[in-house]
Amino acid sequence: MASKILCLSLLLLTTSAGATQATPSFDQVAGEIQARERTAHRDRQLTLRDIQQERARLTRTLRQLQSELASADKKLATEKALLDKLSRQRNTLKQDIGSRLASKEELDTVLLDFVGNFLARVEESPYSAQQPESLAKLRAFSANGHVFGMADVKTLFDLYFTDMRAGAEKIRYTGNMLDRGGNDIEADIIRLGHLAALHRSDTGTGYLLLSPASGRLVAGAEPPGGVKSNLDDYFDGETDRVFTDITGGAAIRQLARRDTVMNQLRSGGALVIPILLVGLVALALTVERLLFLARVRHNTDELMTRVTALVSQGDWETALRATAPHRDQPTGRVLIAGLQHRGENREIIESSLSEAILRETPRLERFLSALKVAAAVAPLLGLLGTVTGMINTFQVITTHGTSDPRLMAGGISEAMVTTQVGLAVAIPVMMIASFLGSRAHKLSQDMEEKGLALMGALLKWKNNDKQAAA
Repeated sequence: MASKILCLSLLLLTTSAGATQATPSFDQVAGEIQARERTAHRDRQLTLRDIQQERARLTRTLRQLQSELASADKKLATEKALLDKLSRQRNTLKQDIGSRLASKEELDTVLLDFVGNFLARVEESPYSAQQPESLAKLRAFSANGHVFGMADVKTLFDLYFTDMRAGAEKIRYTGNMLDRGGNDIEADIIRLGHLAALHRSDTGTGYLLLSPASGRLVAGAEPPGGVKSNLDDYFDGETDRVFTDITGGAAIRQLARRDTVMNQLRSGGALVIPILLVGLVALALTVERLLFLARVRHNTDELMTRVTALVSQGDWETALRATAPHRDQPTGRVLIAGLQHRGENREIIESSLSEAILRETPRLERFLSALKVAAAVAPLLGLLGTVTGMINTFQVITTHGTSDPRLMAGGISEAMVTTQVGLAVAIPVMMIASFLGSRAHKLSQDMEEKGLALMGALLKWKNNDKQAAA
């Protein structure tokens, strides 16, 4: 309809233009219009065909794309399923790997603990001197950061089973050892499993210890006489029983570390010196007092009986001669002093006897006060050493803490040794001072007793002489 209207409009315009220039005929116009219509129709048909072809192509393309989309969706779903499966497998593997790693760490911890205990025993076993490579391998296993592999585990178990077999063996062989002087010598050695190793050489018989540093056998401390005799008998086959160190060498090492008295005194520090000086002074005074009192006879009853009898008879010369051998004794000097004043009155005789007794008493009691002072000063010096040692110990604790008890051993030794030495000096000095004081007291009593007896005899003779004169 629109095309028709367009044709009519063109016809009218053509008619109008022709009317003005050259007038075409109707048929010409109609033919031209029909031709143009056919052309337009043909163009339309072509266009419609092109459109249909393009629609068909697009339809095929759409179908192809939909098919591809479906395939892609299917593939995507498949891949998603695969991804989920792989994700689950990955999580499972992660858990498995984590579990295996944790088990590996636990196994490494167990193996390291086992190696540590095994190494501690191997380092004390005399068997290691015959198999030094075992010690080296165990030390390599115990190094920080060592990762155990199956070969290491196999080696470790081989070493352990070999060590177990060696622990049940008694082996006698000739080998090298270091004597107590550090000399490498050849000796006859008996190894009793892991318990002990014995040696007999030109230097003697004794126990052997393993040096962890060098892996060599070293002679231990010299055993006591009875133990040494037992070891010799065991080497000679005269007995099948032998003393062994079941502590794994600790007892032998303790014997080797046995301190001398001098070393123990040195551990007490400087305060031991004045305590020992006090002890030496007390010892010198004690010896002097014992020698002095040993020369003094306190049993003068026989002498006194004879002198009394002679005084009652008035035989003064004989009484003086009987007393003369005792002039070195305190009681003898007291009697001589009384006899020399026999003609005097009571007061003079009593004064002479008292003066003689007072003159002798200080000689008997000489140095006893000094001994008592020494007995009191020695424990006080020991107490001072105790305080000093504890102060040193606290200073060590303040500086280094309490992690290492060996650092505190010096202060504790100083405290204990000074106390021990102080008491060791004070107790015997106190007992000796008491003994000497008792001895001096008895001698003083003997002098007073004999002096009073002599004064009584003199006064009795004097009264008898007066009565005879009257």
